[in-house]
Amino acid sequence: AAQRRRRSGRAPAVQLEATRTEWFRKVKRIGNDKAIFDVTIPKPMGVKIQMFPQENRKGMGVSEVVDDGNCDQVNRKVIIDEEPGMWVMEGDQLLCVDGVDVERGSIDDVVNIVSNNGKDEVTLTLLRDTRRGPVKIVMMPGGKMETVRRNCRLSAAGEYAKQGVLKYGCLDGWCGTCWHRERTTNGVFKPCSDLITEDWDSVLPMVLTFRP
Repeated sequence: AAQRRRRSGRAPAVQLEATRTEWFRKVKRIGNDKAIFDVTIPKPMGVKIQMFPQENRKGMGVSEVVDDGNCDQVNRKVIIDEEPGMWVMEGDQLLCVDGVDVERGSIDDVVNIVSNNGKDEVTLTLLRDTRRGPVKIVMMPGGKMETVRRNCRLSAAGEYAKQGVLKYGCLDGWCGTCWHRERTTNGVFKPCSDLITEDWDSVLPMVLTFRP
């Protein structure tokens, strides 16, 4: 009976939700809204690295996270299951591979390090522009993800991630038909009218659930 009483006195299990402070502790801030962090990914990584095409941006970065690849699996564990660590996004600049500086290196340098590190995993050191770079949108409960540029309308990002049309009852957000609640901030977002602006710090994935 005593055992039954002890069991019944336990608090029910709840889903953990990381706070903004906990997310921000995953990175090192270096000024100008830039953040540096490490991500360890099993081989094959399932991530595409390319030299930046912009004339005013030197170096290389992440151009694609392959669906269902190892990097995508790491992202899902960190973003959706809120496991420890940080996640990778298209647009992140590659600074180091397994501690070796490649900021001014080549794609061949990266391939050589990855191929000859003698391990089953690779650690990437990445730099992210947290206010001007893209944002990761995650539509729950399905966990569909999409990376979108700033000043993109949230409706376009949500529809692309969900592979379907969102329902609207107005075009200025007053009716509540399309409202979504964001997991970490607990804020209400209105896809029919909201834009993804520099207000959002992209260390945080924007995890949205329909009907707040």
